[in-house]
Amino acid sequence: MTTSTQSNPIDIYIIGTGMVGYTQLTREAENALQASERVYLLDGQPMVENHIKETYTEDVVMLNREYNEGEDRVATYDRMSEEVLKGATEVDGPITFALYGHPMIFVNPSRSVIRQGREQGLNVEVQPGISAIDCVYSDIAFDPAANGVQMFEATDLLLREWELNPEVPAMIWQVSVVETDRHSEKKSKESRFTRFKEYLQNFYPEDHTGYLLQTATYPIAESQRHEFEISNLEQMAPILDKGYYILHLPPINERDLQNEELLQEVRSEDHLEEITVRDN
Repeated sequence: MTTSTQSNPIDIYIIGTGMVGYTQLTREAENALQASERVYLLDGQPMVENHIKETYTEDVVMLNREYNEGEDRVATYDRMSEEVLKGATEVDGPITFALYGHPMIFVNPSRSVIRQGREQGLNVEVQPGISAIDCVYSDIAFDPAANGVQMFEATDLLLREWELNPEVPAMIWQVSVVETDRHSEKKSKESRFTRFKEYLQNFYPEDHTGYLLQTATYPIAESQRHEFEISNLEQMAPILDKGYYILHLPPINERDLQNEELLQEVRSEDHLEEITVRDN
């Protein structure tokens, strides 16, 4: 939970609605909605809007309408943030800014509302939500503690030329919209993914298997998992056009333990005594 001045009344709640309709709303999110006079909603599922109107308040402002074809997403997010901040001054009670997934994971306008809201003296509280990566971990039974995990946004990976470690599982977000910061509903050409594929081939063999993962977003839907070889990434364009997929790249091999001496100490009761002290 993040607050600006926790002892003061909340002006803006920022919550995540989860990934599967409204079924993943947390108790904290429900309490925020219950307390709010108005809700600003960034979630493309009509069932979420309907649930909020039927259960909490009919005063729901849909922010999805702010998207325009070909427009820089930063400009879009700025308008959303401005509308939320303006709304906080228009009603007597608190408002909620509700965003799909987790409100702080791959989301820009929530950060802008936090920063500008505090500058304006508003009390902003953030509640965690269930993100796409939470659901993907469950979908594929993935434990990041087993071999670690490296995570990047696809375009940022190319811009910063981050080095991938092929011995560590990789999760790469937003491959579907790689190489642009503008909103578009247009279909991708296969060539859109060539530069990204070639970059991956700096670290993985051409026949290395990757998986495009998309968690279910409706209660009756099934999560999607598409297997392919890196050399065939361009051919996955029709699938990538159907949603925002996370690219999972398993490691080329599981790294062996390097520090056998430490392993013995990790398993030793004597070593535990050496590195701990009893609380009197």
